[in-house]
Amino acid sequence: MRLATGLLCLAVLVQTTCMASAEEAYPSRPITLMHGFAPGGNADSMSRIMADQMSRDLGQPVVVEAKPGAGGNIASAVVAKARPDGYTLQLLVGGHAVSPALYKTLRYDPVKDYAFVSTVAKFPFFIAARAGKFASLQDLIAKAKEKPGSLSFATAGVGTTQHLTGELLAQQTGVRFIHIPYQGGPATVTAVLRGDVDFLVDTGTVIRGQAEAGALDILGVSSRERWPESPKVPTVAETVAPDFDVISWTGIGAPAGTPDAVVAALNAEVKRALADVTVQERLRALDAQPAPSSSEELRALLTKQIATWTRVVDEAGIEKR
Repeated sequence: MRLATGLLCLAVLVQTTCMASAEEAYPSRPITLMHGFAPGGNADSMSRIMADQMSRDLGQPVVVEAKPGAGGNIASAVVAKARPDGYTLQLLVGGHAVSPALYKTLRYDPVKDYAFVSTVAKFPFFIAARAGKFASLQDLIAKAKEKPGSLSFATAGVGTTQHLTGELLAQQTGVRFIHIPYQGGPATVTAVLRGDVDFLVDTGTVIRGQAEAGALDILGVSSRERWPESPKVPTVAETVAPDFDVISWTGIGAPAGTPDAVVAALNAEVKRALADVTVQERLRALDAQPAPSSSEELRALLTKQIATWTRVVDEAGIEKR
């Protein structure tokens, strides 16, 4: 009798504990926000901006973890296979849409293996040359047409979004450029200033300092509309390629299978963080605009860009890795 009573009490205790655990509010412990790039870069900076604010809002630490390598693919492979409980997240970047176009095989599916939370920020790329080299973007394209394959452009590496943006510019204007990859954005600026290459494609944070000093001319911006932080810079669309529209982005993703309620809670927290004035100022200091979205909008953006970059890679004849 005592044994039966004891077993009954134990069963009730286990059931009660399990129910309490199941109903435990999210989050109840630290969250990891991983990214696939070197500490100190834009991805790392944006991760820390979001982690700082979300830690305060959630009441739990959001810890940034950098796992660089293979254009972000190492981190993606880890996050895509992580436990889908909302405690492992990833800061995704525009290059997440490039990987399936550039790599023959991936250890993860960039769409199916993810539950998408929200975009965080959006930013364009700028086309810049040494001061006085070209009168305008129209002048650059005209000279490229006069001598096909005579002009070169620098980016932070083969297969980067900057590289593919330059290739898309060539394709939509009917010219041919020589691509020269460098290790990082600052090296591209140095190459342009030395005259080693004719122009570069990169973010505002990379080129703005030298542009403000008068050493670089910013010839165009990749976004369809003029960028709010650079209202005097004409767009590629209004000058040489009417359909040109490239916006890079960052967003937050979680492993596929993460409960809908957790994804919804995270979406609300991202929007809450991006509504903070200090967060907005810190993002704009990186030449990015806060851009919260729904889960579905981030998925649609990614799917569309995968198709675009696949076409660009195929048409440019870029060798897949």
